[in-house]
Amino acid sequence: MTSDPCYLFTYGTLMRGFSNPFAEKLHALSSYEGKGYFNGLLYRITWYPGAIYEEKSDSKVYGEIYRLTPGTELIKDLDEYEDVFEDEAASLYVRRVVPVTTESKSVIPCWVYLYNQPVKDCALLSDGLFRG
Repeated sequence: MTSDPCYLFTYGTLMRGFSNPFAEKLHALSSYEGKGYFNGLLYRITWYPGAIYEEKSDSKVYGEIYRLTPGTELIKDLDEYEDVFEDEAASLYVRRVVPVTTESKSVIPCWVYLYNQPVKDCALLSDGLFRG
């Protein structure tokens, strides 16, 4: 997998149907490629979700795939939205490359914001879908 993919996978408030300035910016500066999933667990943190990637998990996290437009500041802005900091221990999320399975069953490397804090008191969304 490349360390700088041109795709972003979203599973929460950046998906279509959510109204916030960062979702609007993502949709304006990228192209929607379809739905997909990765192996892992999805939790309701509060009003937003958090996903944990687990390569060998039977559980899946479902969401949307976007092709990023080159030459934009989009990732920098989304890092700010997701509270990604230089000090990873203080970050709410970390941005990682994860293999995402598309609707056509191909696998592509995507940037994904993975939750970076304890989830022991958070509700597991066992169907892997965040609905708001």
